[in-house]
Amino acid sequence: MTDLATPTPGTRALVLGGGGVAGIAWEVGVLSALQDAGVDLDAADLVVGTSAGSVVGSFVRAGAVAQAYEQQHAPLPSTYVEPERIAGEDFQERLLQVLAGATSEQDARARLGAVAQQVVTGQSDEERVATFSETLPSAEWPAKPLALTTIDALDGAFRVLTAESGVPLPRAVASSCSVPFVWSPVHIDGVPHYDGGLRSATNADVAAGYERVLVVACGPEGPSPLGPWLDLAVESLRAGGSSVETIVADSGAQHAFGDNSLSLSTQAPSATEGRRQGEAAAEAIAAFWA
Repeated sequence: MTDLATPTPGTRALVLGGGGVAGIAWEVGVLSALQDAGVDLDAADLVVGTSAGSVVGSFVRAGAVAQAYEQQHAPLPSTYVEPERIAGEDFQERLLQVLAGATSEQDARARLGAVAQQVVTGQSDEERVATFSETLPSAEWPAKPLALTTIDALDGAFRVLTAESGVPLPRAVASSCSVPFVWSPVHIDGVPHYDGGLRSATNADVAAGYERVLVVACGPEGPSPLGPWLDLAVESLRAGGSSVETIVADSGAQHAFGDNSLSLSTQAPSATEGRRQGEAAAEAIAAFWA
């Protein structure tokens, strides 16, 4: 957990969580509705993106949320190759086996990193970096603060990448999206890194010290041995003086995600469900954000 700082009045943070291809679509649906209601998302003093949220955060900072929403219904040609589906219960069972006996959150993440490095199927890290280079609105880091989460697969250290980290944006996004058991880690300066969403699907604690924090999460999070889940992070943020609002994917959205959130077939229905949830929350979020 990051150290809590005293919030500075007037500072706002937008936190975007992980959720695969479906999560990207749902989040841009939510954000497009908020934008249409007058919520100036790019006015955020910080945008935090984890996994799917790293992609969406890049669109937010590029002022391209509306464009991203349209693309969910008419996807552009892409070199993305859908990985083989892993059933949710199988993923959780394998995760529990890997984490058995872990002595700390970082040790648990290091154990998972060791297993992640054994994956040899699917697109290589270079192929995935190339795909993000094609699909992101820009290959350059934005001028305004964007923080993307990833995990060092060797020692389990949690990293928050920014423009100052010196990592090309498509590689930073690819590392944040590299799901263990599905894809091999993405190398940064020769060191393998995997999905920051395995510490927390949202990593909302990265926004500590901001007066107002809006969290967009693709589902509820339960207690985890890997890091601070959403409820714990929100509790800590509020204890530190931050005001926090959350938008969490509801049952309708979860139905649209289906049983394979990495499938391109989830894009249109998930975006539509996100738009519905965003419209329902827009009035309250507009007042909170202002």
